[in-house]
Amino acid sequence: MKNLIQSILISLGSSYFIIMLISLKSPHDYWMSETIVHQFSYAVILGVVIAVANQLYKLDWSMFAVLIIHYVITVTAVFIIGYYGSWFELDNGKSIFTLYARASVIYLIVWLYYYTDEKRAIRKMNSQLQHRGE
Repeated sequence: MKNLIQSILISLGSSYFIIMLISLKSPHDYWMSETIVHQFSYAVILGVVIAVANQLYKLDWSMFAVLIIHYVITVTAVFIIGYYGSWFELDNGKSIFTLYARASVIYLIVWLYYYTDEKRAIRKMNSQLQHRGE
């Protein structure tokens, strides 16, 4: 339940950030109450999808495999929900490329974090084992 609430809150924050960026181009089009309700709904749906995808981290799989599957689920959901939420223009290749590029950079950063954290934990365990053996 905590994971679901966190995912929804992150999704809501991201959605409203996207609305703000879109509104800079055309402020009169996006700040109507009906649009806000729609964006809120899209963000909640995205939050639920991400929360379900986050359950992958509980599996005893390699972090790389989990990140790849999570990436595919999340980016697909963002693409579908973003289409309905007008987060990008479907006929604009640059807009779609930017969506995938941003998601890829985020996942690369997450993977690097996990990779370096795992390497640090291994070095620490090796150091402890060496000191026990002395």
